[in-house]
Amino acid sequence: MKVGDPEYQQHAKEEIEHYTKIFLDGQSAAADKSGADPLFQPVPAVWVEVERRASELLRARTGNDAIGHVAAYLSGAPGRKMLSLGSGPGGIELALSRVVRSAHITCVDFNPNLVALGQEAAAQEQLAVDFATADLNTVDLPQAEYDIVFCHASLHHVLELERLAAEIRKTLRSGGRLIVIDVISRNGYLMWPETREVVSHIWRTLPPRLRINHTAYETPRVDEEVWEMDTSASSMECIRSQEILPVLNATFTQEHYVPYFALSRRFFDTMYGPNYRLEMPLDLAVVNWIWELDCYSLDAKTLRPETFFAVYCV
Repeated sequence: MKVGDPEYQQHAKEEIEHYTKIFLDGQSAAADKSGADPLFQPVPAVWVEVERRASELLRARTGNDAIGHVAAYLSGAPGRKMLSLGSGPGGIELALSRVVRSAHITCVDFNPNLVALGQEAAAQEQLAVDFATADLNTVDLPQAEYDIVFCHASLHHVLELERLAAEIRKTLRSGGRLIVIDVISRNGYLMWPETREVVSHIWRTLPPRLRINHTAYETPRVDEEVWEMDTSASSMECIRSQEILPVLNATFTQEHYVPYFALSRRFFDTMYGPNYRLEMPLDLAVVNWIWELDCYSLDAKTLRPETFFAVYCV
């Protein structure tokens, strides 16, 4: 597949439709006064919990959580400029702008529907955040324009990783930082063989109610085996995810790097996460068990991470 060919265009179309539906559903939930923020992708409570634990891990190892690193650098001098690539409707970026009023943030996303949603929200609050629509595979960035480039769960949708890395390097000012949070699973969101073996063994111990798949079928149903399919076959999801780290490490100097979620994504994201009720002792015990095994496996280097946080300098 090449950028611009019919297969790529179909993949891109699927991507836009998928995320437009997710955020439109989020708007509906917010309108129903469920407390959902329409600028963030809806996630189950258990995912919020494991993300909280991941943030604690980042603070312990780097002195701050991911968004704290961005805010600290953004507020380091008046008038700093940040570029967020693959921002979606900009929920994180608007939150940062509310805290660091002196900064200016530019959000770029491929999906015009999400860009419009973010533009409207930023205008309503009169925040110093602007939005543009662009394909990260072909975007041309200005020379030495930004103090920070922020990529949150966006690079795993990019086919032309080497080109984009070069553009990011070009657009960062001297002393600037690239801050990344992303998925680094095997390409296509497939599991590495050693990960699949561990996940499969755990899967067989779970009661049926924790094995209900909420996203892969028209109606939820129990999976006898943990779901796995090459997502890159029909979308841009994890199109080159396993190559993100090598490309970034070849282009930038790594300042901070924290790997996490060797196992947790496979149990607690939007697919199976809605099954978990943290107030139920068994559910919480399963979460604690998988989380501790996750951390141990990464520390022992017996499993590879499927997510990472990193700060890079030029």
